Amino acid sequence: MNDQETLIKNFSQTWPKPSKLHPIVIIGTGGIVKDAHLPAYKKAGFKVIGLYDVDKKKAEELAKEYKIEHIYDSLESALANENCIFDLALPPANLLEIVKKLPKNIYAIFQKPLGRTLEEGNEIRKICHQKNIKACMNFQLRFSPIMLPVYEAIENNLLGDLVELEVHVNVHTPWELWPFLKTLDRVEVPLHSIHYIDWIRSVLGNPKSLYCQSVKHPKVNELADCRTSAIFNYGDQIRCCMTINHCHSFGRKNQDAYIRLEGTKGAAKMTLGLLLDYPNGEPEELEIKTENTDWIKFDIKGKWFPDAFIGVMANIQRFKNGEDEKLITSIDDSIDTMAVVDSCGISSVSGGLKVNYAD
Repeated sequence: MNDQETLIKNFSQTWPKPSKLHPIVIIGTGGIVKDAHLPAYKKAGFKVIGLYDVDKKKAEELAKEYKIEHIYDSLESALANENCIFDLALPPANLLEIVKKLPKNIYAIFQKPLGRTLEEGNEIRKICHQKNIKACMNFQLRFSPIMLPVYEAIENNLLGDLVELEVHVNVHTPWELWPFLKTLDRVEVPLHSIHYIDWIRSVLGNPKSLYCQSVKHPKVNELADCRTSAIFNYGDQIRCCMTINHCHSFGRKNQDAYIRLEGTKGAAKMTLGLLLDYPNGEPEELEIKTENTDWIKFDIKGKWFPDAFIGVMANIQRFKNGEDEKLITSIDDSIDTMAVVDSCGISSVSGGLKVNYAD
């Protein structure tokens, strides 16, 4: 084993834990809280002191399961807690109205997307600045055990100049788990591929322009869209694209979900096991190849769900302690992800460049 291989195998798969823990209050107790937030916080040893949901019975059931002390009768009573982290796990239609009611000088995590539109996202950002709210988005893919080592490989220049980034998803997604999606005029990019867009931005920066098309599927006609193709323009040296299909209902054999990243000196491939049997998931996989090593397959210790949620919470806790210099998925950074998501919607409606066929 050479020095570079040793370096790579020692890349961390977890975000550092905070030295001091702050209590957590969760606003909203939908499926993502049950499937990811609470399992993650329990695994990490974070203390959730209370839950609030307009459906009190749902909050009570989760509180009983996770031995959470307080169930709040009102949003105001939940927000009266001091020196805690507020975790807002809300649908996009509700986020702006709740943010308007947040007290000043707090620390908070917001569920993606940042409102229903870019305009709402900008208003939420403005309110956070006015109230000195230190907030970040729950773009937890950046903290996944298969993604953190990739950042280290990039930082150590093991991949060289990045030239290829491809996101490919061909799976069957159980959309029935989220009934509220039927009410939305856009689904796939704002609620799912937003994660990939955010990750792409974290690696390549902001694209200069893009082409995107999101379409429906006859088997899930109740949704505005559930499949997406997108190309992101990063100049003439980088190819970046997404091909997303949530409606492959022909068995597991030909389903796949991966992100492929290539540079002039190395490459990485990340298999998104969670998507292959959502929400149970299959094992996540990561392989990295450099000029001086063969393909190195990592022994991945966790999963996107729930482990990546630990990273988001650890980051904001450490930021509150002064241990992390910045919020990795801050509102100020995340608004650019929202801008790309917004442009994807505009591009999809416009239909791209018309072909000039012969008469």
